[in-house]
Amino acid sequence: MTWVFHASPEVEAQSQYPAIVAICTVLSLISMAIVAARLHLRFKNRGLAADDTMAILSVVFALVYSILCIVQTRYGLGLPIKLRPPQNLATYTRVNYAGRPIYQLGISFFKIALLISYLRLLKGTDQRLYRRVVQLTMALILASHLGCALSLIFACDPVDRSWNPKKAGKCLPPGPSFTAYAIVTIASDIAVAIVPIPVLVKLHVPLSKKVGLLAIFTLGLFTTICSIMRYTQIDRIQYGDGNSTMLILWGTIEFNVGNMVSSLPFLAPVIFRKARTYRSRSKPPSGDDSNDSSNPKSPGYPMNRLSHHASAKCVINSCSAGTRSGSEDDILQKIPAPAKGKIVKSLSYSIQFEDDVAGKAPRLSEIVFDRY
Repeated sequence: MTWVFHASPEVEAQSQYPAIVAICTVLSLISMAIVAARLHLRFKNRGLAADDTMAILSVVFALVYSILCIVQTRYGLGLPIKLRPPQNLATYTRVNYAGRPIYQLGISFFKIALLISYLRLLKGTDQRLYRRVVQLTMALILASHLGCALSLIFACDPVDRSWNPKKAGKCLPPGPSFTAYAIVTIASDIAVAIVPIPVLVKLHVPLSKKVGLLAIFTLGLFTTICSIMRYTQIDRIQYGDGNSTMLILWGTIEFNVGNMVSSLPFLAPVIFRKARTYRSRSKPPSGDDSNDSSNPKSPGYPMNRLSHHASAKCVINSCSAGTRSGSEDDILQKIPAPAKGKIVKSLSYSIQFEDDVAGKAPRLSEIVFDRY
């Protein structure tokens, strides 16, 4: 049984469906994992907010779009038009029609999620003008992508001609309409990448962290590259062999990378903290810490915690079982340091018990720790 319905083995061998299935599956899993980690941290710390809702919508739309792309490969996606089995035309156009508005509306959600995050950075500040700019950008992005989605839904008259190309009627010219959609997508990508830069530059955080955050937000420009690469495929579809494989793949990459970028700022603090912990653990120990309890090769007693002096003596007298007295306090007495050029280290323990007297429990008389 072949993967492409009604296709011969020779035709299927020319299909690029393995690449489409692999990329859609891998990127969907990665983006869902990153968004799920973001939602877990947010829910555990402060609860979910409006930007988290947008992130959920975006990843759901991206998953549906990837599934529709994989389904299309069974009906001819991945092949030039002339090699697609004619029996699959009706089903292919229906699935393709369903995916178009999902893509256009869905990619607006991760951009809105990022913009809501920017507004949270400005909460409690006097940056009213900047807040208005962010809010206006958010409204324009939602309105423009919604307009593109509606344009795709009602591209033909009658509407069902979009998924029934043999029916009489007329549709919007694909070249100009796809160009308009690309302009909207690219402009919104650039806006979302540029808007946060003035705020991030003014943040009072260490330079390394500031650079890291700027790098994460600048990754949003990668979605712009995806949009441009996607746009370059329109000529091939309109005037070439009609193979839309790369158009679909660049759209899938853009969608899922956008979801990752919108969630990375929330994971950045955890990543930075883990990196600091790793660096601190990988640093070689300084000084003599052979008796440090944190050293796995040291004995089980933390002798260096008794004193930070070169020598110390701790005496605890008259400590009976079940009772404590004021004489229990540690008394540190300095002892002259060894002569210069000499290294002397001695360790002695002295524990004395008095015999049981009149039925009383044995009494701890003296514990002495000497360290030189």
